[in-house]
Amino acid sequence: MDPNAVTFGIAIGVAILVFMRLRRRRLQGRAAAARPEAKPRSMPRVGTPGTITYNQIQALKRNDFEPDRTWSKEEAALILDAVTYLRAVCRTIADADDGPPPMDVQNELLRIALITEDVRDYIRKWGEERRAAGLDEFADDEPELVRNNQFERLAREARKFLVRPNAETA
Repeated sequence: MDPNAVTFGIAIGVAILVFMRLRRRRLQGRAAAARPEAKPRSMPRVGTPGTITYNQIQALKRNDFEPDRTWSKEEAALILDAVTYLRAVCRTIADADDGPPPMDVQNELLRIALITEDVRDYIRKWGEERRAAGLDEFADDEPELVRNNQFERLAREARKFLVRPNAETA
């Protein structure tokens, strides 16, 4: 074998690899630019992991959650407060005979409440104030809510889901 032919073959192989990598990077860049921004799917972690209480676990199970023992008591309290808050929002905007919103609607509203920083912070403060006022952490009451920006944001999202079937055709 001619040493020049071997060197030439190696050079061609390296050039092909370089061009393939450049092309792959270029295509990945285009795909990333064309892809819409993905919505965050989870809330940031708060508190000390693994501090969830037995009572919080039971309350979460009553609300159709499968709690993880690595959750903090602050995260569990926030989720329970958010569920109480969003159900109160739905009750406020719905007709009296509508009943509770479907679970998929509650899940989507909960996701919005927990990943939206100002709503999440407001609900955390709201829950802490309720507990400081003597309401049980797991109270199943129907609280009256202050109509502020956070309430209106969740109500706007809830209205997207809670539309009467005959209202769409009218």
